[in-house]
Amino acid sequence: MELPDVPLFRGLTADEAEAAVTALRMRRRAFAKGEILLEAGQRAPALGVVLTGRVHMEHLDVWGSKTLLGQAGPGDLFAETYACLPDEPLRVSVVAAENGEALFLETGQLLQCGCEPWRWKLTQNLLRIAARKNLGLAQRSLYTAPKTIRGRITAYFSMLARQNGSLRFTLPFDRQQLADHLGVDRSALSNALSQMQKDGLLVIDKREVELKQVEEM
Repeated sequence: MELPDVPLFRGLTADEAEAAVTALRMRRRAFAKGEILLEAGQRAPALGVVLTGRVHMEHLDVWGSKTLLGQAGPGDLFAETYACLPDEPLRVSVVAAENGEALFLETGQLLQCGCEPWRWKLTQNLLRIAARKNLGLAQRSLYTAPKTIRGRITAYFSMLARQNGSLRFTLPFDRQQLADHLGVDRSALSNALSQMQKDGLLVIDKREVELKQVEEM
């Protein structure tokens, strides 16, 4: 199998890639929008790499309320923490947000002692990716901490503006997904966005947002 050009495999030679494919039992899997790739409660002996499309990490509570914890696009990993802790059941489900393809590789061999170049290169890449992902999770806690919906919107939109280097940006989620991601009711979210628009703090058209008077937010 030819390895895709994604961060996890950067730096590997052709021979190292061949050795990694065999040792980690890599396999490709196509998925369709809405398909559950991994379900909460399962074990995950393999970590996933998104090749095309996007997947969402979702959590359902006992009453059926959904929280959208994050998403993974091309080159991003999912279930890597659980793949490194195979006895730990998944606390979230991985659901396809659109049609695409993922690559799965078993981590058991990767975590074994060994001095093969492919092993330490993959491990280094995995650590870098995991560290960046942890930063993203820490960031999410900053915009879900405010008690008001308006406060959460303000914190999240401010973070997106900084990431994009512009007061204009495109939301990565639709309205329902945004509500799930911020942990709020969709109707209440729409009302808060409408009021913020009336107050002249932003302009929003579907997923397109432009912030105004940021210093007052």
